[in-house]
Amino acid sequence: MSSPQPDRSGQGPHKLHRPFIFFDPEAVAVVAILLGVIPVLLAVPLYFLDIGLPKLYLLPLCVGLMFVTAGSFAVACEKSPSREKLKGCAYTNLAGLVGALCALCVYSWCIHSPPALESCTEDVNFYDYGYSSRSWHCPAQAMSTFFGNISTLLLIYDIAALFLHCLLSFSALKGLRII
Repeated sequence: MSSPQPDRSGQGPHKLHRPFIFFDPEAVAVVAILLGVIPVLLAVPLYFLDIGLPKLYLLPLCVGLMFVTAGSFAVACEKSPSREKLKGCAYTNLAGLVGALCALCVYSWCIHSPPALESCTEDVNFYDYGYSSRSWHCPAQAMSTFFGNISTLLLIYDIAALFLHCLLSFSALKGLRII
């Protein structure tokens, strides 16, 4: 009958580090996964809107999938810890950090330089479609505002994901004893 061999390396199990008492890496990873799903869903209206940067919908799609992958590695590493999974967790969370920083720059640029659309003539406005809001005078203005609102939502979710991936990257690198 064989008994489990003790870890002779003196390093102990390779798990995610808990920098705070109330820090639960699995809960943070699940929230990171959810913050990755939201940009993927917001990429759908950007695909049909396409008034800002050409192919802008690809950025939240790729960054969101990167966030989901990084969060999944963190959950897997917490469920069954190993050095290889911890390395994968560290790599994907660092890639998520870089992606989040790039997306932060692009979303900020989209918010601060809205797309220039044709102004409407007097005969085309929302009053023709039964809308009674006085703040909208033409569909182009509404589409520009909608694009700005989606960009703002993406920026907010990206900042939250950036913070979570900083925590998960630190936790993984500290677990690997690199930091």
